[in-house]
Amino acid sequence: MSKQIALDYAEHTAWLLDSALKDAERYRRIAADLVEPGDRRAADIGCGGGGMAVALAGRVAQVVAFDSDPAVLDAARAYAAQCGADLAFALGDIDSGTDALIAALGGPVDLMWAGHVVHHAVDQQAALGALVSALAPGGRLALAEGGIGARVLPWDVGVGRPGLQARLEAAGSERMIAENRERGAVPMPYGWTAALERAGLTEIRTLNEFIDRPAPLTGGTLNEALENLEARVGWFADFLDEDDKAAWKTLLDPESQDWLGRRHDLHHLEVRSIHLGRRPEA
Repeated sequence: MSKQIALDYAEHTAWLLDSALKDAERYRRIAADLVEPGDRRAADIGCGGGGMAVALAGRVAQVVAFDSDPAVLDAARAYAAQCGADLAFALGDIDSGTDALIAALGGPVDLMWAGHVVHHAVDQQAALGALVSALAPGGRLALAEGGIGARVLPWDVGVGRPGLQARLEAAGSERMIAENRERGAVPMPYGWTAALERAGLTEIRTLNEFIDRPAPLTGGTLNEALENLEARVGWFADFLDEDDKAAWKTLLDPESQDWLGRRHDLHHLEVRSIHLGRRPEA
C-alpha cells in the first residue's frame, strides 16, 4: 500500500497548539486590524490550534472554530479553555459545498479567516466560492496563503551540496504537486487575488508582513528557526535525495559538531501574505 502524502494533522496537534501559543500576539494584532465595528459573527476556517479563533473572540461576540479533523478541534478546544475564550466549534470540510458550510457555521459570518487551508482543497476555486457564500453581505474574507517561506541558512553551510534550503523549498513544491495528484485536485493556474475576484469579492488587497531577523539568531528566535526547519525536513523528506537527507540529519543533530544551533550566521527572512476581499452588499 502506498504511503498517504497529505499530512494527517491529527498527528501534529502538539505542534498546532505550540504554534497557536507562539503566535498569540501576532494573531491578536491581525484580529485588531481585521475586525470592523458592527461585526457580530466570525469564523476561523481550518482553525488548527485555535490561535486566530481565540484572538477574534476578544473582539467579536460569536466566533466559530471550524475544522475537518475532530482531533484538531479537540486541540483548539483545549487552547480556548486555557485562554478562557468562549468559542463555538464546528466539524466540516470546505470541499463539502456552500449549504454544508453555512449549516456547520450556524449561518453567515461577518468576518472569515482561512489560514493556509484552501490550498489543500480538492477544488480551491469552488472552496473559495463556498467561503464567500457563507459571508454576510459586506462581510470580509481574510485568506492567509502564499508569501515567501522562511529563509534561514547561508547558501553554503559546509555540509552537503550548496543550496540545501533552496532544495528543501523545491521538495515542498514537489510534495504539494504529489498531494494534488493523490487527491485529484482541480488545477488553479492563477494567483490568490485573481481567485478572490473570480469568487465575487471586491476591494481586494494583500497585506504582506515582513519578518526580518538578522544574524545571529539567539535564544527563542534560534529555537523557532531550528524547529521550523526540522518540521519541514520531516514533512518533505520523501522528496529529498539521500545526500540532502543525510546533510539535514547532521545539521539538526545537537550532538553533531555541525549542528546549526552552534552557528552565528543564521537569519530569518520571511514574507507572510494575507489576501483580503469583501462580499458586495447586494
